[in-house]
This record gives sequence, C-alpha cells and structure tokens, in this order.
Amino acid sequence: MRALLLALCYMMGFALTASAQSLIIQESIVVDYRSVVARIEASDTATARSRLQGVVTRLSIDEGDQVKAGEVVAVVVDSTLEPQLAALRSRADGLKSQIRQAEEDLARNEKLLANGFYPKARLDEQRTALDVSRRTLAAAEAERRALVARQGEGSIRAPADSRVTSVEVVNGAIVSPGEVLARFATLTDIVRLSLPERHASEISEGGTVALRLPARDGSVRTATIIKIYPELRNGALIADATVQGGLDGLVGERVDVLVSVGERRAIRVPDKYVSTRFGVDFVRVKVGDRFVEAPVAIAGPSQGGEIEILSGLRIGDVIEPRETTT
Repeated sequence: MRALLLALCYMMGFALTASAQSLIIQESIVVDYRSVVARIEASDTATARSRLQGVVTRLSIDEGDQVKAGEVVAVVVDSTLEPQLAALRSRADGLKSQIRQAEEDLARNEKLLANGFYPKARLDEQRTALDVSRRTLAAAEAERRALVARQGEGSIRAPADSRVTSVEVVNGAIVSPGEVLARFATLTDIVRLSLPERHASEISEGGTVALRLPARDGSVRTATIIKIYPELRNGALIADATVQGGLDGLVGERVDVLVSVGERRAIRVPDKYVSTRFGVDFVRVKVGDRFVEAPVAIAGPSQGGEIEILSGLRIGDVIEPRETTT
C-alpha cells in the first residue's frame, strides 16, 4: 500500500512538473529595427591657437592623447619680450632710486623751510617732481606686468577634457598669432551622429536608438536622442545623443544605428521549445491528451533566448520543451 502511494505521488509530481513546463501560445508585440549606417562626430570641438609670434619650444601632446581642461599642451616663446622686460626692470629700478633720493631731499628741505632757510616755491617744485616720478614708476610697473601677462600667453592650455584629434605643428616651428596648434574633440557621454537624410523621419528627440560599433566588439549601446539640428550637413541629419556608459569610439568612425521602423504582432517561444532535425524545425504541440511534434517555420536564429515562429502554431496551442537525449 505504501509503495502504491509513493508511486501515485511520484506520478502526480511528474504531471505537475510537465504541466509547469507547458506553454500556452500567445501573441507578443515585436519592434522591428533597421540598421542605419552613421558616423560618430564630436559633440564639441575646439582649437588651440597661438596668441604670440614666436617659436614652439615645447609640445607635450600627440594625436589620440587624452587631456584635461587647463593642461598645458604647448609653449610658444616670443624672444622679443625678454629684452623689453629687462629694459623695464632697469627703468623701474632707476625710478625707485630717484624717488628715494627725492623723498630724502624733500624731508630735509621741509625742515629748512620751517626754519625759514628754504624758499617755498622751490619746495613745491620738488613735491611736483616727486609726484611725477611716482606716476612714471607706476606706469613702468604696469607696462612690465602687461608684458609678463603677454609672456604667459605663450602657455597654450587645453580648453576642456577632450581628446587630441590633430597636431598641426612640431617643436621648433615658428608660429603667428591666431595660428592653429592643435585640435580637440570630446567623445564622452554625448556623441554627435551623422545619419543619412532619408532616415530623418525615423529619429525624434527623446527617442532611443541602439548603437553598435561593428569595427570593435559589436556590443550594442542604448542612446537617447537629446537634440536634432535643423540644418542638414552635406545631405546628412545631425543629432546629439547621450550614450549609457559612454562610447569609446573614434571621430569619424562608422557606427550602426538600429532605429525602430514599426511594431507588429508575432509568436515568439523560448528556444528550448524548438528542436531541429535534418534541417526541419519541430515544436511539441499538445493534440488531445498527448504531445506530437509539429513542423514549424522560424524567422531566424534565436535572439535574446527566443525564436520567432512564422507558421505551424496558433494562438492557444499548448507546447512543451523538446525532449532531451541522455
């Protein structure tokens, strides 16, 4: 009797397990995507220009380097500034000596004037001359500070956290004011996409697209369109997108943009329910009280662990996983 009860419990457990693995076919909403070839552009670009006429004495960057905002990337030296600074320093030192002497003479003559031994008109002339010397010294020091500040303009700094895309000069090169020394681009959380014009209707602000770099690992990143520029550039739509986790790409690198082209109803089942023999795909479908293998047509290989069934199944069919061989 106990053995019979154990057998019944075992059979009931098996039936519950089989029932739990059974699946009732239902329709699901499938979003179709189209692969659009686009190119990555920098969301922000900047140039480092020389503000002096001089020689590049130090160049600390190369193409592809990552730089921080404010980092010195090059030094331009104007050889004419140092002699001017030396002349101004000498002039200021001379004026300081004259002022010290004039202050001593003025203090002595003021005592003589108090005792009636020095003319007041002459003392007023000395006071005026001292004031002029002080003003001349202030002007010389201001001119010297201006030259020091101009000399400091020879230190070329990176405008932002960015990547160096091109370096236009070499060490020892003679540059003019306004000449470009290097170009920078930012590729962080925001990228600028250049898409063909014909796909303009498929892109909208706030929408999401999937990005895939075919030249790299082929991983798919989700990007949100935050801005669409109203002007086409060389027949291309320009859009800015934020990429989750950033995008380690190159400026101008080709990228596949997977854009949604619509939704449709489809039957999708986990891939463990489909078996293939001799090039034909089968699914175990319940007919009456038993399961039989019915041939089906599938749309393609498994995607995300599911296979789309084109024909061979109907809504409400009950299927079970394929049999495993031991």
